[in-house]
Amino acid sequence: MSQATRTVRADELNPGMVIEEVTELSFDYASLDEKSLKFLKNAFKGAKAVLVGGDGVKTVAVEELKLYDSLQSILSISPSSKIATVVEGMGAAMEKYGLLEFKVSQSGKSAPAVHTAPKTEGEAIPIGSQAAKKRFEVKKEEVKKFLASMEKAVSSREQSNLTVEEMLDNGRQGKFSSKGVEKMVEEILDEGATPAMKAIAGLRGSDQTYAHCTDMSVILQECYVDILGRGGRDPSPATRRFALIAGFMHDIGKSEVPKDILESTDRFSPDSQEMILMRNHTTYGSRILSDMGMPNVTINVAHYHHVKTETTLLTSYPKVSYAEVLPLTRLASITDVYQALIGKRRYKKSWVPGKAIEYLIQLEGSEFDARVLKQFIDAMGRYPLGSLVRLSTNTLAFVMEMAPIEHAGRPIVAVVENADGELLTNHTLLDLMVEADLTITEVVDHYQHFSKTEDQAFNIFKSIRVA
Repeated sequence: MSQATRTVRADELNPGMVIEEVTELSFDYASLDEKSLKFLKNAFKGAKAVLVGGDGVKTVAVEELKLYDSLQSILSISPSSKIATVVEGMGAAMEKYGLLEFKVSQSGKSAPAVHTAPKTEGEAIPIGSQAAKKRFEVKKEEVKKFLASMEKAVSSREQSNLTVEEMLDNGRQGKFSSKGVEKMVEEILDEGATPAMKAIAGLRGSDQTYAHCTDMSVILQECYVDILGRGGRDPSPATRRFALIAGFMHDIGKSEVPKDILESTDRFSPDSQEMILMRNHTTYGSRILSDMGMPNVTINVAHYHHVKTETTLLTSYPKVSYAEVLPLTRLASITDVYQALIGKRRYKKSWVPGKAIEYLIQLEGSEFDARVLKQFIDAMGRYPLGSLVRLSTNTLAFVMEMAPIEHAGRPIVAVVENADGELLTNHTLLDLMVEADLTITEVVDHYQHFSKTEDQAFNIFKSIRVA
């Protein structure tokens, strides 16, 4: 490799650079499809591909890549390759294809480096503009459809929890199968239930095993799809199915943990036999899914979703190089912690989504991949769907639609309590992108504020009706 080699992002590629390696790829390469294979074999002929699978990391010729391989990086790119020499506009093209970071050297023919502007997602909509008002009319119809899906989503969530419990119970008897989960996933996708199920996760909490898998799965899939969409890709039904199944099965290794430990009301000490057994669920899961013939990415999610960027942390296990953790698994690890924060545990209170997001931001670099954490937060929003917020009018409102990234503090909300603390029966939908003088002043703990019953906040939320 050239002595002048350095690492750059896609938007830093400039004419005169020579690409020697692709060191970071997007989620698209977590499980190769026919389109990705055709592109790679055409663009990187003669190069080496680094793959991650259930049996670890290995290097193969690009020509040997197969469907469903999990690609980690591309090495030994020939200087004569059609993609090796950077030309004007190449950075945007590379980002479009999901090639994000590169090791490059400088050819002797280079022009002075001129950094291109970072890729944006289009012109930002001005607050209070006609464009914002037009957007609101479209989003209002989406909110109505979302609210109409709530009851069915409640049923789907309950059924999914039972399916996970049945899968783990069967596993204790040595009967491992993904058929129940696959059937449940098809039903969820047919119903379009994942957005409402994601909101329910933040409003009702969950137990630490069965509903945890359900909620983690739908949040993972929603974020994964959002990230791909922001990158200009249209996720297929197969992609959505793949992400949901990976989430549902990420804790299948807990079938090797006695049920009385899983459902215990005790908080075990880090060095206890019970906790050692619990920590081994990732290794058990990897073995189980490998024996079942599941895709490498699904195995990687189960095996490494507790691995942190700082692998020396006690909470990071098993002890492997972070390089072995695939992009989808990095997203799953963030989702897993987020869900654990908002979920019910016998030894702690549930966090509300907005507070959980604030906490995760503090862990950037020490526990999570900084790029993937930003993508997760962009996908969830500063105020996730279902968050209870106080407005500058001292009224309370639930978040019904995320804000644009460039105006993260301005979601669409439904007002449910007036400034005098009186619950409303007629709900006004407000778009803070339109209401320029209205702002959010704080995230409110909906469990504490609506505390007459355990599900009071959720029942208020699902009763919201907008004209």
